[in-house]
Amino acid sequence: MVRFWSVEQPYANHNGGHLAFGPDRYLYVGLGDGGSAGDPKGNGQNRNAKLGKMWMFDVDIFDSLDLGAGLPRMIALGLRNPWRYSFDRATGDLWIGDVGQNKFEEVDVLSAAARASATPTNFGWNPIEGLHCFREPTCDQRAVHAARSSSTTTATAARSPAAYVYRGKRAAALAGRYFYADYCTAMIRSLKWNGPPEPVTDIWDWRAALDPDERLANLSSFGEDADGELYLLSLDGDVYRFDPATAK
Repeated sequence: MVRFWSVEQPYANHNGGHLAFGPDRYLYVGLGDGGSAGDPKGNGQNRNAKLGKMWMFDVDIFDSLDLGAGLPRMIALGLRNPWRYSFDRATGDLWIGDVGQNKFEEVDVLSAAARASATPTNFGWNPIEGLHCFREPTCDQRAVHAARSSSTTTATAARSPAAYVYRGKRAAALAGRYFYADYCTAMIRSLKWNGPPEPVTDIWDWRAALDPDERLANLSSFGEDADGELYLLSLDGDVYRFDPATAK
């Protein structure tokens, strides 16, 4: 085994929670800020730190002997804990569920054009949590807002196990809507991303329709099958599929 890239973890939490291959065949690796609380080491905004970033690897280079050429490229910074992320199979947009500190959770969208840019997108942590100043009543949000005007959005999601943009056929009326959930309260919501000037519309809370008896709990992740149908996973051991009421 050859180790070609490693990250020192200063605290026990925010170790990074996911790996995903994109439609471009690159491997995407999201790393949390290193843990503790409030990013005490300032990793989120430190471009020389590996933590608090989203990285893109060209895995084809691993077949060669020049492993140094396969070092990743930073495509985003200012992330606190990007625990789950996925790609919209229709557009290639990368959706990132970034867990907030204690008030605001964040859902970010990174387009293919933004990922190809030589300048990484800055999602703002830790001066900014969601769309709000974190420690100070005021903070400079100009750089973050400039990035969000073209490629990102945020929404309150509360400990969000981020999901997928629905592209299945069993509930075709929901195509293009991004679903996400809440580990703590079992909230399930969706939204539609349109880009500027009105980036987010059709925010909907599905808890009453999908779980009228309030049986869902400990929602930890989503899955997507080859047909674009969505699945919801619980740490209680159950797996649910999103189906319309009339589905057989």
